[in-house]
Amino acid sequence: MDENNNNDQQQYQQYPPQQPPQYPPQYSQQPPQYQQPYPPQYQQPYAAQDPGKGMAIASLVLGLASIPLAFVYAGIATAITGLILGVLAQKKQKEAGFPTGMAVGGMVCSIITLALSILVTILCTAAACAAINAWNSFGADWFY
Repeated sequence: MDENNNNDQQQYQQYPPQQPPQYPPQYSQQPPQYQQPYPPQYQQPYAAQDPGKGMAIASLVLGLASIPLAFVYAGIATAITGLILGVLAQKKQKEAGFPTGMAVGGMVCSIITLALSILVTILCTAAACAAINAWNSFGADWFY
């Protein structure tokens, strides 16, 4: 029996001794302080600023806002302003090598508004002329 005990003890001694189990930290202890991650070792270069972006946005907004205003003649002023801003923005963006999509969109909307305003003006003038001619065709005696 002693031999069996010796064999068992030798088998257990071959394995590394077990470490005692680790218990979670007590609540009274401070939690470990974590460091903020380090910033990257290199900084990304700043993107070049689009020189005409503000004017292009203003042109697009004015061009879109002027379409419903075309029927009350306020669209003419907003369309002309949007067209001027669109042309200036497109010029600056082309020189700097940036896309000109918003500036072109603003110019297109402004041109559509100007054409619509001209058409509304022609139609209103023609209707007014027709009304005046119809009024005069009755003569001055009809309402006495």
